[in-house]
Amino acid sequence: MAQNNLAEAFPASKPVKRSIPDLKEGTLHKAKAVVIPKPLPFSKFEKILMTFCGIILTGLMIFVVSGKIALSSAEHNLSSSQEQVTKVTSDNSNLKQEVNQLSSRTRLNKIAKQYGLSLTTSNIRNVNK
Repeated sequence: MAQNNLAEAFPASKPVKRSIPDLKEGTLHKAKAVVIPKPLPFSKFEKILMTFCGIILTGLMIFVVSGKIALSSAEHNLSSSQEQVTKVTSDNSNLKQEVNQLSSRTRLNKIAKQYGLSLTTSNIRNVNK
Protein backbone atom coordinates (compact mmCIF):
# COMPACT_ATOMS: atom_id res chain seq x y z
CA MET A 1 0.00 0.00 0.00
CA ALA A 2 1.33 3.40 -0.91
CA GLN A 3 1.81 6.02 1.78
CA ASN A 4 -0.11 9.20 1.21
CA ASN A 5 1.69 11.88 3.29
CA LEU A 6 -1.50 13.09 5.01
CA ALA A 7 0.02 13.14 8.47
CA GLU A 8 1.00 16.48 9.90
CA ALA A 9 4.60 16.93 10.95
CA PHE A 10 5.01 17.68 14.66
CA PRO A 11 8.38 18.15 16.30
CA ALA A 12 9.33 15.19 18.44
CA SER A 13 9.41 15.85 22.15
CA LYS A 14 12.87 16.06 23.64
CA PRO A 15 13.87 13.51 26.23
CA VAL A 16 14.28 14.90 29.73
CA LYS A 17 17.01 13.50 31.92
CA ARG A 18 16.08 12.78 35.51
CA SER A 19 17.93 10.95 38.15
CA ILE A 20 16.09 8.00 39.61
CA PRO A 21 17.19 7.03 43.12
CA ASP A 22 17.92 3.40 43.83
CA LEU A 23 15.73 2.39 46.69
CA LYS A 24 17.97 -0.46 47.77
CA GLU A 25 21.24 1.39 48.11
CA GLY A 26 19.97 4.95 48.67
CA THR A 27 22.34 6.40 46.06
CA LEU A 28 21.69 8.08 42.79
CA HIS A 29 22.47 6.21 39.62
CA LYS A 30 23.29 7.51 36.24
CA ALA A 31 20.53 9.72 34.83
CA LYS A 32 18.17 7.85 32.51
CA ALA A 33 16.39 9.49 29.61
CA VAL A 34 12.65 9.60 30.33
CA VAL A 35 10.40 10.83 27.55
CA ILE A 36 7.54 13.03 28.70
CA PRO A 37 5.02 13.20 25.90
CA LYS A 38 3.80 16.65 24.99
CA PRO A 39 0.04 16.85 24.33
CA LEU A 40 -0.89 17.55 20.73
CA PRO A 41 -2.88 20.71 20.06
CA PHE A 42 -6.39 20.44 18.64
CA SER A 43 -6.79 21.29 14.99
CA LYS A 44 -9.40 23.77 13.75
CA PHE A 45 -11.49 20.91 12.38
CA GLU A 46 -11.46 19.13 15.75
CA LYS A 47 -12.47 22.33 17.56
CA ILE A 48 -15.33 22.94 15.11
CA LEU A 49 -16.41 19.30 15.35
CA MET A 50 -16.43 19.38 19.18
CA THR A 51 -18.40 22.65 19.17
CA PHE A 52 -20.91 21.27 16.66
CA CYS A 53 -21.34 18.04 18.66
CA GLY A 54 -21.80 20.06 21.86
CA ILE A 55 -24.52 22.16 20.25
CA ILE A 56 -26.24 19.04 18.88
CA LEU A 57 -26.01 17.34 22.30
CA THR A 58 -27.46 20.40 24.05
CA GLY A 59 -30.30 20.54 21.51
CA LEU A 60 -31.08 16.86 22.01
CA MET A 61 -31.15 17.30 25.80
CA ILE A 62 -33.58 20.21 25.46
CA PHE A 63 -35.69 18.15 23.05
CA VAL A 64 -35.87 15.22 25.50
CA VAL A 65 -36.82 17.46 28.43
CA SER A 66 -39.51 19.26 26.44
CA GLY A 67 -40.81 15.88 25.23
CA LYS A 68 -41.09 14.64 28.82
CA ILE A 69 -42.98 17.79 29.79
CA ALA A 70 -45.36 17.40 26.85
CA LEU A 71 -45.88 13.72 27.71
CA SER A 72 -46.77 14.46 31.32
CA SER A 73 -49.16 17.20 30.19
CA ALA A 74 -50.83 14.79 27.75
CA GLU A 75 -51.14 12.14 30.48
CA HIS A 76 -52.80 14.71 32.77
CA ASN A 77 -55.25 15.68 30.02
CA LEU A 78 -55.99 12.00 29.35
CA SER A 79 -56.72 11.26 32.99
CA SER A 80 -59.04 14.27 33.30
CA SER A 81 -60.84 13.22 30.09
CA GLN A 82 -61.24 9.68 31.41
CA GLU A 83 -62.72 11.07 34.64
CA GLN A 84 -65.23 13.12 32.63
CA VAL A 85 -66.15 10.10 30.48
CA THR A 86 -66.70 7.98 33.59
CA LYS A 87 -68.89 10.70 35.15
CA VAL A 88 -71.00 11.13 32.00
CA THR A 89 -71.38 7.35 31.61
CA SER A 90 -72.55 7.07 35.20
CA ASP A 91 -75.00 9.96 34.73
CA ASN A 92 -76.33 8.35 31.53
CA SER A 93 -76.97 5.01 33.18
CA ASN A 94 -78.69 6.75 36.11
CA LEU A 95 -80.91 8.71 33.73
CA LYS A 96 -81.75 5.57 31.69
CA GLN A 97 -82.79 3.82 34.88
CA GLU A 98 -84.96 6.80 35.82
CA VAL A 99 -86.58 6.80 32.33
CA ASN A 100 -87.34 3.08 32.65
CA GLN A 101 -88.92 3.64 36.07
CA LEU A 102 -91.02 6.58 34.88
CA SER A 103 -92.22 4.78 31.75
CA SER A 104 -93.10 1.49 33.43
CA ARG A 105 -96.51 0.08 32.58
CA THR A 106 -97.66 -0.12 36.20
CA ARG A 107 -96.88 3.56 36.80
CA LEU A 108 -98.68 4.60 33.61
CA ASN A 109 -101.77 2.53 34.61
CA LYS A 110 -101.72 4.07 38.08
CA ILE A 111 -101.59 7.63 36.69
CA ALA A 112 -104.32 6.84 34.13
CA LYS A 113 -106.68 5.54 36.85
CA GLN A 114 -105.93 8.60 38.99
CA TYR A 115 -107.17 10.94 36.24
CA GLY A 116 -110.02 8.67 35.11
CA LEU A 117 -108.41 7.49 31.86
CA SER A 118 -108.60 4.02 30.44
CA LEU A 119 -106.13 2.05 28.34
CA THR A 120 -107.26 0.11 25.33
CA THR A 121 -104.47 -2.07 24.04
CA SER A 122 -105.67 -1.86 20.45
CA ASN A 123 -104.90 1.87 20.40
CA ILE A 124 -101.39 1.55 21.86
CA ARG A 125 -98.34 1.76 19.64
CA ASN A 126 -94.77 1.36 20.80
CA VAL A 127 -92.34 3.73 19.13
CA ASN A 128 -88.62 3.26 19.59
CA LYS A 129 -85.88 5.52 18.32
